[in-house]
Amino acid sequence: MGRAGPSVVGMGLLLSVVAGCSGGGGGGDKGADVEPSTRMHVMSPAPCALLERKPLVDGMTFRAGTDSVRTEPREDASQDDGSVTYRQSSCHETIGTPARGGGLWLLSARADVYERVGPACHRKRVKENLASAQKLDPVAVDGAAYWRNVEEKGMPGRELIMCDGNLLLEVTALAPRGSERGSVDGTLGKLVETAARLMEEGLRDPAAPSSSTMP
Repeated sequence: MGRAGPSVVGMGLLLSVVAGCSGGGGGGDKGADVEPSTRMHVMSPAPCALLERKPLVDGMTFRAGTDSVRTEPREDASQDDGSVTYRQSSCHETIGTPARGGGLWLLSARADVYERVGPACHRKRVKENLASAQKLDPVAVDGAAYWRNVEEKGMPGRELIMCDGNLLLEVTALAPRGSERGSVDGTLGKLVETAARLMEEGLRDPAAPSSSTMP
């Protein structure tokens, strides 16, 4: 795996999403906690539709993703208060074409929707602690999100994991094979941030009261 860079490029967009959902001040200090979001989300039968045909970064659009929805409940045994259930919706390897030409980019996103608020952010913390223990260089954005650099089959990439209410989001973007990380880092950061914003907004439950409380 590649090592994380020294700073978050363009992370203000993601911070504004997290702060807006949580009601926090959105100060943006790396590693700072934010007020836990209580926003509720629902499953999407076509998660790729939330990302496809939209100009995510500099006119780059994505298409031909593979939708995957698991409607049956799955157990998450990582919780301190016992197992809880969640359902999973994902969009795998949508193909991105730069507006000005060039190699293909890949974008994948997975959303785990829990039945209640709380477990998603607990699982995010568990994953972040595990990444730290394995020296995978996670970079904390705040209490609700972290990112790290990855590499897959010669493709440099960026992974972002964030929680919001009952939602855990994992978004990964990969640049064309053989790209120099220094030249694509900024675009990778913007891609995962924008995709996370679109997924979070698209999965919000319009029927859920905004005054949901933490259990």
